[in-house]
Amino acid sequence: METRKVALNEMDHLRKSLSQAGLPFSDVSEPDRQFYRFEVDGQWVAYGGLEGAGSDLLLRSIVVCETHRGEGLGKAVLSELERLAVSQGVIRLHLLTQGAAGFFTANGYELLGRDEAPAVITQTVQFKHLCPASASYLRKVLNRLPCTD
Repeated sequence: METRKVALNEMDHLRKSLSQAGLPFSDVSEPDRQFYRFEVDGQWVAYGGLEGAGSDLLLRSIVVCETHRGEGLGKAVLSELERLAVSQGVIRLHLLTQGAAGFFTANGYELLGRDEAPAVITQTVQFKHLCPASASYLRKVLNRLPCTD
């Protein structure tokens, strides 16, 4: 699977894919958002993103193409987003979800109360406005990359 940043001319496709999956999409072009396109044989199979800067980032909207669901791509995309985050010095990833808490807990995320989120996360548009108060809050402490000299 190949990973690359979503280009400006692909934003409409990203928004449409997120919208069809019932995921927030109105702010994907805002600063501090990094969305990635995942491809197999030159065809998109998934999108996912990261939001913010510093040691705590928000994991944004993983969506897998309908024809490729059930193939393990969600886990592969999540692993790649975690790797990208670690390479940027991120220590913790945070997320909100309406229906995928089981997927994320199975992949090492801890289900917490929303009041346990740090201010840098609670001040995001997604936390304050885009996701309903009923969305579950999860966090994962990422494994650091080994130091190389």
